[in-house]
Amino acid sequence: MKQRTTALRKDAQERLDRLIDAAVELYASDGYDVPFEKIAERAGVSRPTLHRNFPDRDALSAAVLKVHMDELTERIAQWADRDDGLFLALKLLATKTIVSGGLAKIVPMHRKAPAASETFRSCVDQALVGPLARAKAAGLVRADFTFDDIHRAALMLAGGGLDSYGSNVSASIDLALDMLRRGMMPAAPPPTGSTGDRSGQADHMAKL
Repeated sequence: MKQRTTALRKDAQERLDRLIDAAVELYASDGYDVPFEKIAERAGVSRPTLHRNFPDRDALSAAVLKVHMDELTERIAQWADRDDGLFLALKLLATKTIVSGGLAKIVPMHRKAPAASETFRSCVDQALVGPLARAKAAGLVRADFTFDDIHRAALMLAGGGLDSYGSNVSASIDLALDMLRRGMMPAAPPPTGSTGDRSGQADHMAKL
């Protein structure tokens, strides 16, 4: 009897794994509103089986995001001893944004499942505490660079990655990252003997 129960539990876990794998793939290709029937069909299970494991869209979305969060934290942990770990993480976030369908699919999910999106954002922030501090200590980014800036930068890089229309996303992100890094670096000290007030220039730029 115990052996049979163990076998049933193993089958149930396999079905759950197939459902999550199918959901991750279809969320990326079809977006947040992909029909449950399509997910069940891709996983090779019935619709009732899907609902037993995930009673609603929020529960399924949380499982999909957990897959991405686990991968993200694992990858970032591998770069813990690198001063440029923050930039590697930014490239990973940008790549995931593109793979997930870009803003066209990210925005609807954020609006319809804000709790899940905020959970993912918090996970990203927590995972990047160390890399951000290390990059600042190494003088690679400005001291006032924030976690909000990190999320903006990832979206900017994703846009840069789409510049090649998918022909070479990685190379396009690298080019965009190279430009972005210059803006993230601490400002250079003014030339020796310079006494000019730059506030007027800053005010002018703010009006543009």
